[in-house]
Order: sequence, then C-alpha cells, then structure tokens
Amino acid sequence: MSLFTRFQLLVLISFGWVLTVSAQSCVYTLQGSVLDAHDLQPMENVSIFVQEIGREVWTNDKGQFEFKQLCSDEYHLVIQHVGCPSQRLLLSFHSDTAVTIFMEHHQNMLHEVDVHDQHDEELDDHRLGKIALDENGHKSLAAAIELVQGASMISNGSDIGLPILQGLSGNRVAIVNNGFVHMGQQWGADHSPEIDLNATGELRVISGSGTIRYPGSHMGNLILLEPNPIPFDPHLHGRWTSVLESNGLGTTINAQIYKGLNNYQWRLGTTFKKMGDRRAPAYFLNNTGTQQNHLNAEFRRQWSSGAEWQLYYTYFGAEFGILRGSHIGNLSDLRDAFDRPVPFYTDTIFSYRIESPRQSVNHHQLKSAVSLNLTSGKLEWNTAVQRNLRREFDVRRNGRSDQPALSLLQYNFQNELVWSKNRALEMGYQFSGKNNWNLPETGILPLLPNYTSFTNGIYLTKKHTRGPLKLETGARYDFQLRNVVRLTNSQPREVERFQDVYHNVAVLSRATIMLHKKWQLLGELAYKQRPPEINELYSFGLHQGVSGIEEGSIDLKQEKGLKGALHLRGLLGKDLHVDLNGYVHQFENYIFLQPQQDYRLTIRGAFPVFTYEQCDAILYGSDLKVSYMLSGRWKLESNWSYIYARNLTDALPLNFIPPLNGSNTVHYEISEWQNWRNLRLSMNHRYVAEQWNWDPRLDLVAPPPAYQLLNISFGGTFKGIKNEPQIRIGIENLANVKYRDYLNRQRYFADATGRNLTLSWLQHF
Repeated sequence: MSLFTRFQLLVLISFGWVLTVSAQSCVYTLQGSVLDAHDLQPMENVSIFVQEIGREVWTNDKGQFEFKQLCSDEYHLVIQHVGCPSQRLLLSFHSDTAVTIFMEHHQNMLHEVDVHDQHDEELDDHRLGKIALDENGHKSLAAAIELVQGASMISNGSDIGLPILQGLSGNRVAIVNNGFVHMGQQWGADHSPEIDLNATGELRVISGSGTIRYPGSHMGNLILLEPNPIPFDPHLHGRWTSVLESNGLGTTINAQIYKGLNNYQWRLGTTFKKMGDRRAPAYFLNNTGTQQNHLNAEFRRQWSSGAEWQLYYTYFGAEFGILRGSHIGNLSDLRDAFDRPVPFYTDTIFSYRIESPRQSVNHHQLKSAVSLNLTSGKLEWNTAVQRNLRREFDVRRNGRSDQPALSLLQYNFQNELVWSKNRALEMGYQFSGKNNWNLPETGILPLLPNYTSFTNGIYLTKKHTRGPLKLETGARYDFQLRNVVRLTNSQPREVERFQDVYHNVAVLSRATIMLHKKWQLLGELAYKQRPPEINELYSFGLHQGVSGIEEGSIDLKQEKGLKGALHLRGLLGKDLHVDLNGYVHQFENYIFLQPQQDYRLTIRGAFPVFTYEQCDAILYGSDLKVSYMLSGRWKLESNWSYIYARNLTDALPLNFIPPLNGSNTVHYEISEWQNWRNLRLSMNHRYVAEQWNWDPRLDLVAPPPAYQLLNISFGGTFKGIKNEPQIRIGIENLANVKYRDYLNRQRYFADATGRNLTLSWLQHF
C-alpha cells in the first residue's frame, strides 16, 4: 500500500446533517481530533490552520480541536506539529463535520527510537523523514546519510562522497532510487551517487529480506529512496526551498509544483546549486566549487479495477571542482605536499571558477511501473532505463586541460516481474543489461575497458508471524555474463578480450520477537556473494578518486560474506529509549584498495600507486542510540558507532574503516511563541576518534588526530508572512576547528572545511 493510499485511509471523515440551512449560511462546525498513527494516543499542541479564512486552533490535551461558524465551501487545512512535516488536507465542507487525523509522528522524527505492540516497519529500518531531508537538501546523499545510525561517509572533498554502512561502501552498498538500483560509474571515492535529495520524500536504510529483492553486489544493508506521495487536491500547489551557505558563498534552490486529481496525479520539480571555493579555517580550498542542475517529473494514473501506472523521470547534472593542490607536478613536491601546512596552488582570492582537475556528470533515469491487484495477490511489471555520462578533466600539458582524460558513457536497462501476496510472500524475475564504453576524445589509454554485462536473477522471500515471533527468509540467484575489450599497456598496443561468468547466491534468515510489551530482539544470519567489479579487475591509470594511479588485478576471485547480527530495542521507564545493534561480518576473498610504498611520475604529474588485492577479513561492529525525554520540551539523543576490521590473511588491519565516532544532541521545542510556531533549537556535539587500528604499510600518511565539532540550528514556522514560511538558521563547525578526517581522501593535502552558516527558507503555496 502506497503512502498516499495510507494517508487517505488514515484521514477518516464522517458527514452528518444537523439542521437544514441554506448553502450561504455560515453556521457549520468542524470538530476533530489528532492521534498518533501507531499507538492511537492523542497529540497535544497540534496546529490546525484553515488557509481560506486565516483561522488557527490548537489541539488540547485530548488531541481535540474545533472550528465554528464555517460556510459551505472547500477549505485547505494545514496540520503542523513540532518534529513533523506539514500535512495538507482538502475538505469539501457542506455540513457539520467530524474529522479524525492520524499523524506518523515517530517516523518523521530523525531516526526516532520507538517501540509499539504492533510494527509495520522492520526493527532495524532506519529512516530520515521529510524534515531531516528538507534540512539537508543542500548536501550530497552521502553527507545526509551520516545522520542515520551506523552510517558514515568516504569523501573526496565537500560535495563528492559515498555512504558507508556498517563499514561497507562502494560496490558493497546498493542505492535503490524509486524502486530500481541506481546505476552509474559508482566506483571509487570520487563518484558520488547522481541523486538529488530534494526529489526524495523518504530515505531508509534496511537489511533483512527486503534486500533480497534488489539485484547488485550489495553485501549488507542498502539504501531505499522514495519520492513524496502526491496528495489529493485538484488545485495547483507547490513549494519553494532556498538555502544560503556562507562557506563557499553558495545557494541551493528547489521548486516543485503538483496537482492530485481523483484518477491521476502529477508533479514537476527542479533544483539549482552553485558553490564557490570552500574555506578551511586558515585558507581557501581552491577549485572546490560546484554547479548542479537537476530535474524530476512524475505522473500516476489509477483505474477502478485496482490497476496503477507510474511514470517517473529524473535528470542529474553536475560539475565538481577537485582541490588543485591534490595534483602535484613532480615526486619531490608530492612528498612535500603530505607535510605542508598549506596546500600547493592555494590562492587568497575567492572564486566561483571551476578549472581542471574537475568532473562533469550527467545522469538520466526513466522508469515505468505497472501494478495490478488480483484476487491471488499483487502483480507488478517495472522497467527502467538509465544513461550516465562521466567526464573527468586532469591538469594536462600543452593547453589540453579542457580535453577530458576520462570519458565514459553507460546505458543500463532493467526489467522485472514481481508477484506478492499479503506482504508475506514475494517472488520475482529480473533482467538487466549494461553497456559501458570509452568515448574517443581523451587521446590517452582509458582507465577502464569497454564492456557489456547481462544479469538474470530470481528471488523469493517469505514472512511469517506466530504469536510474538516474526520470521523472515529469503533466497536469490543471479547469473552474470560480461564481455570485456581492452588495449594492453605494453607496446605495441594489442586488443585483449575477456568473458567473465559468475553465479551469485544470497540467502538470509532472521527472527524478531517481542520480549516484553516495550522490548524487541532481532537475530539475523545472511550469506552473500559478490563478483569483482570492472574497476577492481581491469583499471589501469590515473584516478581522481584516490589522487593516484589505480591498478586492477585480473586474478581476483568472487567475494563471499557471512553476516550475523543481533539488534535490541526497548524502553526503560517512561522516557529512556535504547537501541543497540551488534554485528559480525566475515569475508572470504575480501577485495580492497592497497596503497603502495612507491610513487610514479607521469606526463600529468607525480602520483602514489594503489592496487586491488584480496584477503580473508572480519569486521566486528556495534551501534548504540540512546534517547531521553528530559521534560516535555527537552530531549537528549546520543549516537555511537565503532567498527574493528582485520585482514586475517596478512594479520593487518583493514584500511579506510570508520574510527570510533559519536554525537550528542540536545533538542528544545516550543509549540508557539509570538509570531513563531513549532520552534526547535538543536545543539549537537560530534566526536571522531583517531583511527588507532592502523599500520604504516596501509597508507601514505598516518591517520589524523581525533577531533570534535559543535553544530547548532534554530528554526520554525513564521506566521507574520503570507503562506507562513519555515525558516531555519544553522551553524556547522561553530568553533571553526582545524581538523582532517580519516575518511576524506583530500586529507593528504588539506584541512577540512571550516565554519559554515546556513539560512534556509521553505515556502508552501
């Protein structure tokens, strides 16, 4: 059932004539109550605002509200509560009316810990609701997902990064955008997912049988992105969001319009972002600006037979600057760059100009989804096409910096047929094809070969509930065929052809039990296989993501992983929520990128060398979240994560694993103050430890020391302006701390960004 349908069912409206009056008489009464959708408890201090007459009331301690002397007309109700995104409801009002509104309160809080007797969501289904996404729409997907318990980011500067989930990243983490695995050049730390957060209504990080449905090389959790539901309202509505940032003197603007009729709905949206050079506390980070333009469009059609069709299109276009000081001209300067307090090529003048080294990315996705409700279950036929063009520009001699050093064009086609019944049994067949080739405009030997790939997959998942015990099982099989063509590195050049065949299996079993009315325990055991990716096998050349020479190994074998996890969630007393997750992930033939102890001088400069290698490995990890309601207005949250990873073959640590990190946040909330509604003040302290599980043979320089950051934000709805905008002020790195992050690949050359003041404005119309 879609979120739009759930909202329709949750808003129950009953009409009753009390007395016969003319249509022009303003004698009608609107009464109602607002309840939490999960525990059915009344919600106090919820604002109900009728736009057409400009009147507002608040729910009492029983969740009740009332409007009197209303005319026969159509009214737009805006429902708002602290920690919940605004909801809009259209009423055709012709009599005394009673309304009961159910709000998804706990899901809209930032990955809120909550336990109820009945759960529709998985125990370890972590979500970022619309409020969190609105507040972070100016960031990349990887930067925003750090808000999720157990998530981190490996990055190459301010705007470029990949999410890390429980120590796994890159090809081991799948991103599902509107029902399909996002496909692009998602290898390396410099290839951010081409996804606009402003087109997303909900972000979820899941594990369990839900991951079995999606093909790909993910070995653990995966990320699900879904658009906002389009509410029923025959009038044209929309929203406007703008964010100003002081660090980089940039702006992000998003606009959306939509209309929801009885049988069809549509929405259009666009995002523009422009940033200049970021600034570390002591100097500019030259050539770190970005310019982005995105577009999204959606159309939905329903029929009385129960059939539904969705057509969805997204475009992502971006140009990213790469820190100029990360590309060095000779070996002696490269060694010196690791120890310099200020990077090479640092200028004291701010600029919006983006020069080489830089990246240009364009990504299109077109999706068609048809669903039909049958007596035997639900049948879905989904198809998607994706086109990805990536061009990378290095600093080249003889005025050739405007000629790309890497130019890759990729087409993906995905098709699936899925049958499900009562959300308990699901099976499907999927086929996908990929064509990836180098455009002949670089004038150099390409980093990656040309290749085509075809995958056929089948899967089955089953859920069963018996008393307090919920069981899940799932299995998946994929057959993958690749045809690869490349040029040799030796002279004279020769053409080499390869055909790779892989049989991949995934099985999973888990159980969730209610230990007590307010305590749940989950246990999971999963086995998955992953084939080596093209870059791990065949890459050879300069790669901006590592600011070095990257070399694959054709002898790499299939990676195999076995994961076990225990997850406990519960409530101590009335106000203390606890969420504890522990896991162990054991790998055979774990593939990793190993820095070498030598450097290589090329015609484009001097760079370190990285090679892909394999080992047997093990990862232990734990995530802890504690939430405590200090009073009706004060709330304390504490999040901590730690991972210990070991290369068992060579008796060494694994590199690029997140160190111990945590955050403590205090929230203060006020329902109403003067011209403000739903005010929220948040003060955050973030701590990242030094990565002490390290060996000098694993990296070019030692891990940076621990650091601490202070962040603060304040926001609410301002009632003094028409349409009541939501205004938020935030300050990141309040103390302007100088630091380097272990997972930021630019730490070899420069400090991380300093203080950043943001001002955001969200306007509904």
